[in-house]
Amino acid sequence: MGDPQIKLRHLRDIMEIIFSVQEEDIDCDECGEHLDVYADKLRDGEEPAEILPSVKRHLEQCLCCREEFEALLTMLEADSIDDSLPPEQP
Repeated sequence: MGDPQIKLRHLRDIMEIIFSVQEEDIDCDECGEHLDVYADKLRDGEEPAEILPSVKRHLEQCLCCREEFEALLTMLEADSIDDSLPPEQP
């Protein structure tokens, strides 16, 4: 049936998320509206959590948004690599 310690750890993680929700927390739509700014700040070497703490909290709690954010970072990284390559010669 599975290791009871693992189940207990998962339950504890879920309870921590439930009880850590704050009134100023945002939903997935709001988080999505700020992901580009959050990513830009992070890539510029700034600490985006200082400006957008609610986005940071949401990304810590929401797997879907965190995966979307990681995909955005991957696309931005690939785009910056493409921009740094010399143009192709005909």
